[in-house]
Amino acid sequence: MTAVPGRPFRLHLHHAVVDGFLTADGWAVAIDDPEYGLTSAAPSVEDLIRGYGGGRIEWAPDSPQHTAPPAQQGDPR
Repeated sequence: MTAVPGRPFRLHLHHAVVDGFLTADGWAVAIDDPEYGLTSAAPSVEDLIRGYGGGRIEWAPDSPQHTAPPAQQGDPR
């Protein structure tokens, strides 16, 4: 998932997986085609899932992953 202006999620559909985000005012936005900037939006996550004909939401972790580089092991070369 890339950086988005709200809480990111991944929408798992029967035929595809789509990235999206939840805005501060509660709107759910799915990024249908990132190359062309095509999106779908609904006033809630439930409405977005219903509009796609079903699916499930996988929420991104609240804290960023891999905030620090891994520790080096062994002698430096």
